[in-house]
Amino acid sequence: MEIDQAIKLQSLYKNYRVKTSVSLFKPNFKDIAAIRGVSFIHDMKQNLGIFGKNGAGKTTLIKLLTGILPPTSGEIKVLGFIPYKLKKEFKKQIGLFQGGKGQLIWDIPAIQSLELSRYIYGYSKDEFLQRLADFSKALDIGDELNQPLRNMSLGQRCKMELMFSFLHLPRLVFLDEPTSGLDIITRSNLRSFINYCHQQYGICFVISSHNVKDITDCCKSCIILDKGHILYQGDTNYLLEKYQYDIISINVDSEDMAKEISSKFDGKLNGSQVILETSSSDTDEVITQLLSQYNIGAFKLKRKDTEDIFTEILKNE
Repeated sequence: MEIDQAIKLQSLYKNYRVKTSVSLFKPNFKDIAAIRGVSFIHDMKQNLGIFGKNGAGKTTLIKLLTGILPPTSGEIKVLGFIPYKLKKEFKKQIGLFQGGKGQLIWDIPAIQSLELSRYIYGYSKDEFLQRLADFSKALDIGDELNQPLRNMSLGQRCKMELMFSFLHLPRLVFLDEPTSGLDIITRSNLRSFINYCHQQYGICFVISSHNVKDITDCCKSCIILDKGHILYQGDTNYLLEKYQYDIISINVDSEDMAKEISSKFDGKLNGSQVILETSSSDTDEVITQLLSQYNIGAFKLKRKDTEDIFTEILKNE
């Protein structure tokens, strides 16, 4: 069994068969490719983020990795197991949380639902209480443990569902849109909790999300998916540095000067204002040249947002 190698995919395809007619006797079908020839290897030393537009194949990939769906073709191994065979040993070593999909019982106190975990996965009462106390402290959970889920806010329910997903301390946890619909403070707390569990318990997280900060804050490695293909797989910080640009907005005395600056520095004109994009490593030099050669009335410097970077990559590809 491949102990250290968490995930290995080789030429993985997943097609969905969709009915295209309403005929009862001779319906027509077509195959839609959700995952197209995906290959990559990822170990458990780092969390992995999966980012992409709607329909990129993120949720399908999570379902393939957890064994919910079998692939159409190709090879897939997670923790040395073939996921869709759903062996008991495999299921004990993974956890799954899908934002917006509840696993806990609506009408009983949350702590009773959470305790189901120890009966399912076979660990002791003392271990359960220790983990519950540790997780509750990290997530800032108090008396709501004794409330039924129906009385909780969305953020509180999300915390309970998240705890249930890996109270059994699996080696690998899959989070599909974990911060969907949550307020900014709850999202930040959940990201901190994910990082805490990765450092404290050595849990490897695979996070699929539309929220770029879920990936940049929690995952040192990432994959960008588009139409079932991988556009990028590798270090998250390297990707951000590669596409990181500074935006310089300059106000000058005349449109003629603006045209000259725009032509020399390949900028965009807006009357007597020029907008330049420079790589972060060149920004200081460009500003020095501008101030020494031209009468600059005012300028603003802004670093491109990480969400803009991911959006630009998807658009360009």
